Amino acid sequence: ILAGSRNRYLTVENDNFGFASWVAANAEELLLLGPGRHYGEWFGAGIGRKYGLPEKRFALFNTHRWSDSEVRPPCCSVVPVLYQGPFSEAVIRDELIRLKNVGSVIAPGFMKPEGVVIFHAHANVLFKVTIEGDEVPKNSREKS
Repeated sequence: ILAGSRNRYLTVENDNFGFASWVAANAEELLLLGPGRHYGEWFGAGIGRKYGLPEKRFALFNTHRWSDSEVRPPCCSVVPVLYQGPFSEAVIRDELIRLKNVGSVIAPGFMKPEGVVIFHAHANVLFKVTIEGDEVPKNSREKS
């Protein structure tokens, strides 16, 4: 079993916010995910926005496969599905407004959620839309 970030494999000695250590500690349960690559979000205490959590958590991205908690390893959750249906810019805008006004769904009570990830089924691609700064190209944000 290997742990990885967006661009590299991790080890306990060369970790990323404790994710490789968490994978090592939960290896037996994580093996229940089966063979292949399993993508998700490592979030919580000490990571980015922290989401008001006292601990770190891992949420799987494949909501279709892992929504049933009886087959999912207990150490993992799944990102919440906010909408499922035809692609709609209006729905995306409305969900972003709702998140901004009501707060996070994955960490209730946290009032600065980052945004949403859209899975376009026909294209089989993911798009990330953030509440703040999405209109600014990443290179421009890094220079400011």
